[in-house]
Amino acid sequence: MRVTHHLPYLLLLTFVLSAATELMGLTARYRCMWRDDPATTMVIGWDQVSGTNPVLHFDEIDYGGQANAYRYRKAPDRFIRAKGMQNQFVRLTGLKPNTVYYFVIQDSEGMSRRMSFKTTPNNPNQPLSIIAGGDSRNNRQARVTANRLVSKLRPHFVIFNGDMTGGDTNENWRDWFDDWQETFGSDGRLFPIVASRGNHERENASITELFDVPSIDVYYALTFGGDLFRLYTLNSMIAPAGSQAIWLEGDLDANQQVTWKMAQYHHGMRPHTQRKPEKDELYNNWARLFYTYEVDLVLESDAHVVKTTYPIRPFRGVGSEEGFIRDDERGTVYIGEGCWGAPLRNSDDAKQWTRAHGSFNQFKWIFVMPDRMEVRTVKTDESLNVAEVSHNNLFEIPLGLNIWTPPTGDVVYIQNNKVAQTSRQPIRDAARESIQDRQEERLADNNPAPSETVAPPPPAQTEPSDPNDWSPYTKVMPDAQNFVIVKFTMPRPGPVAAQLINRDYAIQDRFNIPAEQAGERVKKFPINASLPEGEYLLIIRSGKEVLRKYQVVKR
Repeated sequence: MRVTHHLPYLLLLTFVLSAATELMGLTARYRCMWRDDPATTMVIGWDQVSGTNPVLHFDEIDYGGQANAYRYRKAPDRFIRAKGMQNQFVRLTGLKPNTVYYFVIQDSEGMSRRMSFKTTPNNPNQPLSIIAGGDSRNNRQARVTANRLVSKLRPHFVIFNGDMTGGDTNENWRDWFDDWQETFGSDGRLFPIVASRGNHERENASITELFDVPSIDVYYALTFGGDLFRLYTLNSMIAPAGSQAIWLEGDLDANQQVTWKMAQYHHGMRPHTQRKPEKDELYNNWARLFYTYEVDLVLESDAHVVKTTYPIRPFRGVGSEEGFIRDDERGTVYIGEGCWGAPLRNSDDAKQWTRAHGSFNQFKWIFVMPDRMEVRTVKTDESLNVAEVSHNNLFEIPLGLNIWTPPTGDVVYIQNNKVAQTSRQPIRDAARESIQDRQEERLADNNPAPSETVAPPPPAQTEPSDPNDWSPYTKVMPDAQNFVIVKFTMPRPGPVAAQLINRDYAIQDRFNIPAEQAGERVKKFPINASLPEGEYLLIIRSGKEVLRKYQVVKR
């Protein structure tokens, strides 16, 4: 009797669920990208699982599921069957910069849920928040966890550096796009992806047919925020020379007015694991162009390890390693190398110009501002307890976010050498102003003006047994202009690097002199006026050799 009693109810429930599914329509695996100006265009893509005649309805006003209330509508510009999906692409143009658009997709079977996207600012004074990484191949749980962090951090866009899947199969790609839906914001926001090709994408079509990129060869460039930031997507799976190198040099030359330049490609020139070979063909064709045209930041993947470098330039002379030497004045910072879910490898091939390296699941979180760029490495194995950033402040670190803090600091700062250095960020990763020029103003022939207090010739220092005991080190105090003057002896000509650390051994400032003569030297270093009062340690090195330590007392 119970079965007979509940049978009509079960039949009714089955009918309601079936009707609801039909009403919603069978579109899935949504994504958004750009082919052109990110401030005024957008491409919306999806898998048309079933149904016909899809139309995208969109507006600046959120009308929820009322498709006919949206002012604008557009049918797909491109349809292509690829990787077991019916990929539809609507290319929107004439949009307003820095504006949220809401949309639904209606077809013969029903309508999708309401989603949204946002165009980027067209103002070079408005900062950008970017997530960058790659290699999401095999470990779906790690991939999904990282994707959920994207939804929490709400970036302006995501740079994805190839090797999305392990086998490039239909099933692999359907799974990947299903997992990508976890990047959507809690309000239904889609975050655009800028995709490049990796070695696990067996052909260029794996990118062109799924992400509708503007180049069949999968190398292209996009400019964000007016002239704030230009991103170069290169293809390390085809010849780096020839037409690709010619295009790259021509575009770099034509866009020298852009404040910041960044490149992404899959294979690392100098991987940080011994499991991967050096890529001299990339080094020979691209590294010199990056240096000549002042590319500030490069994202590499493929090695499945973690790395950030100091600013470096191509050079094979004395002091170089694997064709690079540190150059804080004009060098390029290289970051990577994968770890969005691919099998981790040992990070066992660090260089003398490596800033930090490791092996864990991660991506980079990049802030692009007019005066500086900030790069953080986010450990992605935990996303459940991470708070979502405020819609009104995308640059506030949310509670629960695990940011990697190696001994060299949790943030890589890249200072803009094209504008006056007026910002007071806690660390200058490159002292863009010439310290030597400022010394020569008041230190002719290495002799300071009589009114200045100079550290006496330092005696030989013995390292204390307790690293927190700074008493053996000579004390110096900043003068009225917030400079300290110190002496040290150079055993041979070479670069000088100095770090200012606090009592927690966190780096507060960094100074670099590209070339210094041998012998006793007298130098001035500026102390940031905004630093709190207290004791700091100034460590002066040449290469890996510590030349002198001073206790800086700020009152």
